[in-house]
Amino acid sequence: MALPIGLNSSRKVAFVAIFAALIAVLDIIPAFGFTSGVWDSWSFLLSPIVGILLGPYLGAISVGLGSLLGHTIYYRDPTEFLFMLGLSMGAAVAGFVYQRKWKPVFGIYTALFLGYFIYPVSWGLPLWGIWDILVGYGVVLIFSVVTTRGIWSQTNERYNLLLLLFCTVIALETDILFRVFVLVPGQVHWLLGMTPEILYGIWLVAGIITPIKVLLAAVVVVTLGRQLLRVLEQQGDSIPMGDIDSLPN
Repeated sequence: MALPIGLNSSRKVAFVAIFAALIAVLDIIPAFGFTSGVWDSWSFLLSPIVGILLGPYLGAISVGLGSLLGHTIYYRDPTEFLFMLGLSMGAAVAGFVYQRKWKPVFGIYTALFLGYFIYPVSWGLPLWGIWDILVGYGVVLIFSVVTTRGIWSQTNERYNLLLLLFCTVIALETDILFRVFVLVPGQVHWLLGMTPEILYGIWLVAGIITPIKVLLAAVVVVTLGRQLLRVLEQQGDSIPMGDIDSLPN
């Protein structure tokens, strides 16, 4: 994890509570007027940062608590309590990617993909609707090879920026993939009255809309996250960016 809070349980609770509160505040604010789906709130802007700073497990817990509180305060629909779990999963993936732990990321991504593609309804949906998720999977493959084989120096500034960018992209694409998994193979689309024909129309638009979410989060994380990590490093509260040897096992 980026913050050395594991040795102090009181600091651990404090950080989890602080970020959960921030997530809750963002969660009660609808994004562009949408009150459901991947645009249900602005909390996606902060979830990757939480996963990076707190690590995959505490990050997921903090985001999950914040989302639950936010959804309780600003009630949407019962199914949204299920969709919101994607945000926690995304935070966990951001933490894993930052720590260069690729096996859990591959496992999560592959399992969700398999669940989607073996469901008959998905066979009639255009790949265009999930093109960004497919690209995200490719990014995981490429970046894991680059880092594990030492092709690219892990200490230069460009690498650090790309690391934050990739953490964000993979985290948000995992969030979106989980919601797609719940909606289609999870058969929640029937509960929402969405026929395969309606899903087809949604998929045609999703290929344009959902990448915007990833782009916005990437801008926030790369700018805000970079500065925040630097401040924490100067105060001795953070592991230097790119220092994989200092990360806990």
